[in-house]
Amino acid sequence: MEQILSQDEIDALLKGISEGEIETQKEIAEVAIEEQVEAKTLDFLQYTRGKKERLPALDFIYDRFSKSLRSAFSLFVEKEVEINLEPMQYIAYGDFIETLPLPTNMNVVVTEKLKGFFIVIFDSKLIFSVLETIFGSANTTKQKVEGREFTKIEFNVIKKLIDIVCVEMEKAWDPVYEITCKYSRSEINPNYITMVTNEETVSLCELTIEIADIKGWMKICIPYGILESIKGYLISTPSREDSEMREKWFMKLKERVNDVPLEIKAVLGRKKMALQDFLNLSEDNVIVTDRYVNDPIEIEINNRSRIRGKLGIFKGNKAVRIDEILY
Repeated sequence: MEQILSQDEIDALLKGISEGEIETQKEIAEVAIEEQVEAKTLDFLQYTRGKKERLPALDFIYDRFSKSLRSAFSLFVEKEVEINLEPMQYIAYGDFIETLPLPTNMNVVVTEKLKGFFIVIFDSKLIFSVLETIFGSANTTKQKVEGREFTKIEFNVIKKLIDIVCVEMEKAWDPVYEITCKYSRSEINPNYITMVTNEETVSLCELTIEIADIKGWMKICIPYGILESIKGYLISTPSREDSEMREKWFMKLKERVNDVPLEIKAVLGRKKMALQDFLNLSEDNVIVTDRYVNDPIEIEINNRSRIRGKLGIFKGNKAVRIDEILY
């Protein structure tokens, strides 16, 4: 069947289009677009936060940290402690502090080699559980903790917990990037910590800790900007094979370095003279050096003084007894 319009059909079609009786494809598309268009508010901060690059090495670090912290806390409270690591999050600092109850124990820990800091937050219930375990009280976790500040004794216990966290954090970070952790200060109100703006994105690690059937939590908050400064170390996860290979390479290098030959010479004395005086030297002339017979002499290694000692004889051979190592 031929799909060809007659002249009468073509004239009728053109008349319908010109008078608007027949909708064109363009008009249909415009109506569909008008019906589908809907304005939405773009949360720019939320968008950029989601675009933050994830750092796989952090998962590796916190996994090591949770395992070593479990042993350290168990030893400290002398009871079995269970620690579960929750998935890591990247959120705005302002959104994070809104979820914290009061009082909240926030501890600022300075990381010198990382050139930054992180914040350790303890659940009040966890702190009182540790106090109950250490001091043997039966009512500590039953008392009302909301709305009251921590006592000096409680802060001392918190400081010991932070010291443990610092030690274990250094161990956990060691395969990735060497850091040194040092406790700075504690706050009970998140608004007193002004080093992080509410809009800044932070990396949040949460650990659920159970002591004697009482569950609490500990959170570690690190500004993303600090982590971004060492992103090259954090974008890949170190493996056991890499660590073993580095260790073998280090031992092999150490063995080869120990075989490097060194030129060692004992300097009995020195004398500076003019070239003319040197040219006038002849047999039986005496050169006076800058040392007496009993003065200590220096031993040079690759033309640098490293050892000072006394000249003598050992088993019929001339020798130098080492009295001092120079650095």
